[in-house]
Amino acid sequence: MAKKMEGLEQLLVEELQDLFDAEKQLVRALPKMAKSASDEELRKAFQQHLEVTKGQVQRLEQVFESMEMRAKSKPCQAMKGLVEESQEIMQEDREEMVLDSGLIGAARKVEHYEMAGYENVRMIAQQLGMRDAAQLLQETLREEMETDRLLSTISKRLLKESMTQRKSMQQEQARGEKQQSRSQSQSKSGGRSQSKSSGQGGARKRGSQRNGGGSAEPLTDHEQIRQWAEERGGTPSCVRGTGDKGDIGMLRLDFPGYSGEQSLQPISWDDWFEKFDERGLALIVQDKTARGQKSNFNKLISRESSKPKARAAR
Repeated sequence: MAKKMEGLEQLLVEELQDLFDAEKQLVRALPKMAKSASDEELRKAFQQHLEVTKGQVQRLEQVFESMEMRAKSKPCQAMKGLVEESQEIMQEDREEMVLDSGLIGAARKVEHYEMAGYENVRMIAQQLGMRDAAQLLQETLREEMETDRLLSTISKRLLKESMTQRKSMQQEQARGEKQQSRSQSQSKSGGRSQSKSSGQGGARKRGSQRNGGGSAEPLTDHEQIRQWAEERGGTPSCVRGTGDKGDIGMLRLDFPGYSGEQSLQPISWDDWFEKFDERGLALIVQDKTARGQKSNFNKLISRESSKPKARAAR
């Protein structure tokens, strides 16, 4: 029996050393993932989890200390592979939403690996009667589960926004094709309306990206953003509960009838634009829906990610 317990203790130590190395690898990887994310909420989630991960490294040191041992790492090959996978995703030339979804997938694989690891070492610590260690490990397990739920929520929102925008653009394209067909028909009949119809069709085609989808160029000018929002009754706000230590949290634009009072908190334009510039953000907007109605669709992205990506020479 004693040998089994010794074997179990040795297994616990090795698993803790593996997790210790895994967390330190994440501390180095998360800043790169945050920089690559274009969605503001996703970037903020990566930045916040970086601080949480640093705390988890310290917590593992406490676990080793409770066992009267010095914290030591053992190379975690599994985490190395997961981090390399995320790096491959960041190096690929993809659309912003696709890149963000790929990053979320890679991050959730990391969370599930860690959840399995922490649950296992917590159970072993409990079996060995190490109550302090088990409690510390349970706290980290809870944090990993919360992060996974947050990433899942962000993923669902991004996919929903993508489908809405794609549908709008498809509808606008169909309208443009219909208008073009009508113009061609009038041209063949020799009607004088040819020039007028052609001009309107061309103007609509040129404006289709802004009207049916996102803005042709992401907005960074304060006056343009404020004017676009106020024309729709929009006001500057932040997401409740996302800020800490003087940070107002994630920025949003609130529109009447679209956002619940429980989720958004109003702030001043000065505070909104201060964080907007500090975080290097840009705003994609939609002027009109495919049906020609005024649209409130908008999305905050990083200015860096909005720049055209250089493609490798073929």
